[in-house]
Amino acid sequence: VCAYKDGEVIIDTAAGVLGRYDPRPVQPDTLFSVFSATKGITAGMLHWLVDNGKLKLDENVANIWPEFRGNGKEHIKVHHILNHTSGLHNALADLRGEDAFLMTEWDACLKLIEASQPETEPGKQQLYHYLSFGWLCGGIVEHASGKKFQEILEEALIRPLKIEGELYVGIPPGVEARLANLTLDTDDLKKLSEMRNRAEMPSTFQLNNISEFAEYLPVFFNMLNVRRAIVPAANGHCSARALARYYAALADCGVVPPPHSSASNPPLGSHPHIPKFPSKKTDEKQKGKVDGGLKNERSDGRQNVYIRIEEDDDNDEEKCSKSSRDTSKGASHENKKGKIFSNPRVHEAFMGVGEYENMCLRDGVFGLGFRRLKSKDGDGSYSGFGHSGMGGSTGFCDVKNRFAMAVTLNKLSFGGVTAKIVELICSELNLPLPEGLSGSGDINRPLIN
Repeated sequence: VCAYKDGEVIIDTAAGVLGRYDPRPVQPDTLFSVFSATKGITAGMLHWLVDNGKLKLDENVANIWPEFRGNGKEHIKVHHILNHTSGLHNALADLRGEDAFLMTEWDACLKLIEASQPETEPGKQQLYHYLSFGWLCGGIVEHASGKKFQEILEEALIRPLKIEGELYVGIPPGVEARLANLTLDTDDLKKLSEMRNRAEMPSTFQLNNISEFAEYLPVFFNMLNVRRAIVPAANGHCSARALARYYAALADCGVVPPPHSSASNPPLGSHPHIPKFPSKKTDEKQKGKVDGGLKNERSDGRQNVYIRIEEDDDNDEEKCSKSSRDTSKGASHENKKGKIFSNPRVHEAFMGVGEYENMCLRDGVFGLGFRRLKSKDGDGSYSGFGHSGMGGSTGFCDVKNRFAMAVTLNKLSFGGVTAKIVELICSELNLPLPEGLSGSGDINRPLIN
């Protein structure tokens, strides 16, 4: 659990063990599989491209990604993808079943997205894009930037936030010892099958369907070849302090918080982001160099390539104050030292309000890539945003109170544990409780998105 208030770390703690069969204690740098909390990271990458003039929210996806055109997708815009209103909510839904391992094949999944057909008219109905969201956004990221998905993840978020080694979408070799192993709360699983359906979920992702495949989720997502895959909707691995730092920056319109001041060890960002490899004589199948980067052979004969990206020259101690924000549109990363966004209304973009209101369904759960949050006892307006994942891991921020928090779990409990933690911390800090994250133990509204 990690939390920020007014840009400063106020909570950074860890408890429990790495897994049912791994009694080592969880550490501050332990990497957790956070499932759909990954979507909040992926959405931030698209907003970063918009902020840097590489992408427009009202642009047709087919103009950016020519192969996407066809099968009724010509009028799908970037904001439809982020708002879960593209009509492609069930695209690649069959990957949960007999062909689950196909989701580890990045290029193949992008090809399937290109061949998909929307089930509803774009912009008319908000239905959660539980898997397709990641490849839709991933394809946009790569085509808009001309770079690989993970290169943009590095450039936009990891290096500016100084969270090297503690946030990945597709883990590299060398971090396995820090992985938390997933387990499942079987009592929650039994309750899932008895729950009512939810209107904002597509037919293939209703709660009774979830109960059918939830049992195999820990086994599947504990596999190293799955952990190494790029699945931007569901396969992020991070520490709580890295995820909380991300949302702390978002809470302050992109201003990067001061260096993580926790006394916990090792310090945040101290891990080598690309692990060093032994000599080629040890295991030629997994080690080697290619074009200045690093590679590892996969069981199918293909290669994952990890590009070594040069360190940023920004001073670790530098932090932009609110008064010195550069609000020019399209400013490059180099011109925004201490910030990851320059748009002074970026909060409105995340939540889909203000000038971005027409890009979202009026009363929809989601804004532009994030779940919109209201204070439980507030005036009904949106006070923040975030994203939760299957099993309870979550990251969010309260913009009005400059508060950000992340909880990462390896025992999938469908939200009850997370809600209790959020309630306790908000109560102790006298902060309003986010409506979407309240109700500890309310199994009828599990945190699955």
